[in-house]
Amino acid sequence: MSAAMAALLMTAAAATAQVSDVEVGAAAEPSPKKPPPRRPPPAAKAAQPRTANPGGMAAAPVAKSLPPPNLTVLCEGKPARYAAETGVSIWVIRSGLVSAENPLRPLTPETTRVLQVVVSDRGATAYGPDLAALRRGGTPKALEATLGGAIRWDEVLTLLPDTLNLVSEANEALARLPFKECSEAPPVKPEPVRAKPKPDAKPQAKPRKPAGSDGETAGNAAPKAPKGLSLPQGALPGNP
Repeated sequence: MSAAMAALLMTAAAATAQVSDVEVGAAAEPSPKKPPPRRPPPAAKAAQPRTANPGGMAAAPVAKSLPPPNLTVLCEGKPARYAAETGVSIWVIRSGLVSAENPLRPLTPETTRVLQVVVSDRGATAYGPDLAALRRGGTPKALEATLGGAIRWDEVLTLLPDTLNLVSEANEALARLPFKECSEAPPVKPEPVRAKPKPDAKPQAKPRKPAGSDGETAGNAAPKAPKGLSLPQGALPGNP
C-alpha cells in the first residue's frame, strides 16, 4: 500500500469519527419540552334572579314539624269538629277574611284568613295567612282590633283542611287536631258584661247659715256702716 493510499484512509476514518461524535452529542442533548396546553377559563355562571322581597320583609317560615294539610273538608250547613288525642275538641262554625293595608306595600293589602271556633262553651278565633298554620286569637271583636280591619264572613263555611295546625307567634308547632265529623257545636256562653265605673261623687256643699244665726236675728242685727264712712258715737241705736 502506498503512502498516498494510507493517508486517504486515515482522512476518511477521521471524518467518520467526527460524524459519529456529532451524532452522539446531538442524541445526548435533551429535546426542549413543549409547554402544557392551557386550560380554557371556566364559563361564567349566569346570575340567578333573586326573589323580590318588597319592603325588606322576611318571608314567614313553614311551621316546624307540621306537614301541610289538605283542603278536603266540606261541611254543608254544620260546623266541623276537630279533636286532639287529649280529647279536646274544636268546632269551626264560621270562616272569613280580613284585609288590612300595609304602608310598605300600599297597592297590595295583606289578607288574613279567620276561623271562628268554639272550644267547650267559649268562643274564640284562629287566624293566619292561610289555613295551613293558624294562630290562636280571642273574640272576633278583639281580633279585628288586633289586625286593624273588619272581618268579612263567608256566606257558607269554606273548604277546610283535614287537620288544624295551631302554631305560636314564633311559628312553632303547638297542636295538631285532625278532622272528626260535621256536627253541631255546643252553645256558647255570653261574654260577661263589664260594669261601667261609677263617676266620683262630688262633695256636697254645706248649707249656708242664715243671717243672725249666732244669737241675733236679722231684724235685731245692728246695721253696719259702709267702708270708708265713719259715724259719730251715738248715731246707731242702742249705742249711747
